[in-house]
Amino acid sequence: MLKVKSMAFNELVKAKAKIEAELELRAAKERSSLIEAIGRLRRLSATNANGAGAGRPHALKGKKLPPLYRNPKNRDETWAGRGNRPRWLTAALKGGKKLEAFAIK
Repeated sequence: MLKVKSMAFNELVKAKAKIEAELELRAAKERSSLIEAIGRLRRLSATNANGAGAGRPHALKGKKLPPLYRNPKNRDETWAGRGNRPRWLTAALKGGKKLEAFAIK
């Protein structure tokens, strides 16, 4: 134990610097061990969530599908039926039209 009351001012400043350096070193070690533990937990939860393979993308991800629905007002606007409905389709459906009316034959 340091006898702080009997130490000179310069000695106290040096001791403070040493203590702060040791605190930073130990905090960095603790931080890196926590990051590693979080990484292990994420890999474990990804494996459990996906079943057999961790990080494997969905089979249809990135696949282009042919459009199933077309906007009659703007022929360039289409929708393949995946994801959120486009605004033009949502507005038309709220207006009372049926989804089948926009189907591409």
